[in-house]
Amino acid sequence: MRRIGFFLIILQIFIATPVVAKECVGDTCIGVSANDKDHLVITVEKGKPGAKSSSPSKTTKPVLKPTPKKTTWIPWLPKPKPTVIPKPKPSQSAKPKKISAISLADRVSKMLPNGIILNQPTSAILVREPINFITTIPKEFHAVIVVLEVPIQIDLKATYKWDFGDGAKIESALPGAPFPAGTIKHGYAKPGKQNVKLEVSWSGVWRAGTISAPIDGSITQRFSKEIEVYPADTRITR
Repeated sequence: MRRIGFFLIILQIFIATPVVAKECVGDTCIGVSANDKDHLVITVEKGKPGAKSSSPSKTTKPVLKPTPKKTTWIPWLPKPKPTVIPKPKPSQSAKPKKISAISLADRVSKMLPNGIILNQPTSAILVREPINFITTIPKEFHAVIVVLEVPIQIDLKATYKWDFGDGAKIESALPGAPFPAGTIKHGYAKPGKQNVKLEVSWSGVWRAGTISAPIDGSITQRFSKEIEVYPADTRITR
């Protein structure tokens, strides 16, 4: 029976589909997916499950135990010690190496980019005045993860979903930009506190040597920031 290597990574950033499509080359199969819980699952299998070895089976020859010789005991001589036949020690098979899924998941979690929400102006936000929103999350992410000695290239692109707290929403492939080239703008019609939310959805492909495939599902990060909008002074002149 050939040794089968199997590894599962669960990332805190979202995944877990019961069936993961795999791409294979030789005796190595790889699958990468993401689920609605925002976990990243990487599956690597080495060897074919259930494959039997082609080498002929070896028959074990019976071990003949030597017959102990009988020794005549003479009363005035010391009593002879009984012959002890040592028992054969059972052969110890090498224990398979275990890969810590938790430690690798922590490593991958730290690799995923983190960021915050920025707004311009940063204070004295007035009603009916456009506000420029930006996030520091980049629009692309690349990483190499080694699983069972197989390097896997992860290439992701971000989609930004903004919720400005007053019912208005925007979806963009850009993280925004500072003035004057602001691409994510919004103004509020009423004063008060607003909870701005941002969802960053990552999707992309994985590569390992000559094989590659899209990552099933997406990984989502969530951010939020509270801002306060102030009323603007209104003056009527004649």
